[in-house]
Parts: sequence; C-alpha cells; structure tokens
Amino acid sequence: MKQLKRLLFLIKALKAKPCTTHELLAQLSEQNSNSSIRQLQRDFKDIALLLSNNETLKSFRKDKLKYFFIDISESDFTSANENKIYKNTNFYVQSKSKYIDFNLNAIENAIKESKSIVISEIKNDETGDNNNFETKNIFFQPIQILIHRDSYYVGGYNIVKKCIQIFGINQIEKVALSNQCEMFAERSKMFDDELNKRFGVSKNINEHTYKIVLEVSSVLAGFIKNNHWHATQKFSKKNGNTIMHLECGINRELLGWLFQWMYNIRVVEPDILKLYYENTLNEIQNNNKSKATLVYRNLFNENEN
Repeated sequence: MKQLKRLLFLIKALKAKPCTTHELLAQLSEQNSNSSIRQLQRDFKDIALLLSNNETLKSFRKDKLKYFFIDISESDFTSANENKIYKNTNFYVQSKSKYIDFNLNAIENAIKESKSIVISEIKNDETGDNNNFETKNIFFQPIQILIHRDSYYVGGYNIVKKCIQIFGINQIEKVALSNQCEMFAERSKMFDDELNKRFGVSKNINEHTYKIVLEVSSVLAGFIKNNHWHATQKFSKKNGNTIMHLECGINRELLGWLFQWMYNIRVVEPDILKLYYENTLNEIQNNNKSKATLVYRNLFNENEN
C-alpha cells in the first residue's frame, strides 16, 4: 500500500472510532500492508497535514492503552455557543512540557515489553518518593501509568532500593529503555498493595495503615459521599452526624485534603493523625508570622510526632 493510500485509510479508520496503534496495525495487515509503530508515528504527523481546518488528530488513555481518533468540530458559531455552556476551569490541568509525550511513550513501551528504564535526570519532588532530590541514575521498572488530579504519574519498582515508588511525569527529563525485567506479576501486586495504602499518590509517613475516622458537617457530607477519595471509604451516622471511615496511611496529601475542608471536618481517630493535624496548624501559624525564607519540607520526614 502506497503512502497516500495508507494515510487515507488511516484517516477513515480514525474517523470511524478511536483505535490503538496495535489495532491500526492489525487493520493495515488485513489490507496486506505491513507497517510498524515507528511508521505509524510518522504517519500521524503526515495525517495532520491532510486534515481539514475543523479536524484534529487527538488521543486519550484508558485501561493502560492509548487511543487515537480524529475529532471533527462543529462550525465556529456552534463552538462559540458550546463554549458559553461548558467551560474548563483548567484547575489542576498539568502544564505540557516537551518531555511528557516522549516519556509516556517510552514508559508505555517498557510496560508492554516488561523492561526496566533508566531515569538519568529527575527534578524536584511531587510525591515524596524523591524527597532527597536524587539526580543520579534511577533504575526503575515501570508498572502503571496513573492519572491523578489530571496529571500523569508513573508507579513502579526501584530496582536498587527494592521498593515501590511513584514519580510525576513532569519530574522526569531523561529516560531510556533498559534491560528485560522479570517478576512483573509479583511487583505489580506490590504496587497495587502500596497504592491502596496511600491516600492519593504521596508517600506515607511509615509502612502502617490506620483506621481513620472523620466527622463531616452535613452539607459537606453530601458532596464528599458523591465523590471517590479512597477505595476503603465508608460512611455511617452517629448522633445525626456523618462519619467517614478510611483505612490507609498518613501522608502530606491526606493532610492537605483535610485542610481543604477548613472547619467543616474533624479528625476523630487516630491520635497520630490528630497530632499531625494540630502540629501542622501550629507550624502554619508560626510560618505566617516569620519572615524567614521558605524551605521545602516533607511531612513524613519530620520526627517531632
């Protein structure tokens, strides 16, 4: 199949329904046209040149797979009216960096091929798993790509430290495929267990999980009960009040989530969470009174509790 004919075939397929690269390769094979993922990536660039002004090649992720499709927008008049009805606040929308697409593709390939990666440059800290700000080579077996608060993260196994870690995709600046990895199923189970212990994606203060009990005001309870926060969340009533039950670790993300609700939520149990909550309140007040330069800190590094 010649290039133009192949491109037109791909455009027709992508207009019909979203497809993964493997599904597109299978459809091309049925047309006696053998291709490769690398060739498809080049074709995607050429397809963009053949589309009309109201057509855009887009993609999304679902169940670990990346789907491509051609979005056909309505007229400018319709779009303008639609924008008046629906508007994205962009709250928590991750800023695009030049590394995101490249990193995601490399990590996807590593997961599919059960390979490790070498992260040769990593910056800052998003989850607490790089709280020491390491920049040396990190030998890592990626297990799962996560979308959390509309941002991409990769969870996996640190081969040197022998532990599960989660990094923000925006933290990673240089990544390369490395060796074949074994024990994927076992480490995948380790990852699932670790993720279930965390509230969100942030590292916990320790290896323990706690039975967390929160009292929630009536109006806030209506909102919280209609959203998913953790796999263990349950609700009960006591003396007319709504009680939220969780079983997970304590981390920076949990404390931040509690402060988000201000005076509409109360920590009932456990005592260690109450202590972290009260100490953090005190430190915030002291920090507001101080004129010292702010220094980045991780909650789980503190020993005063």
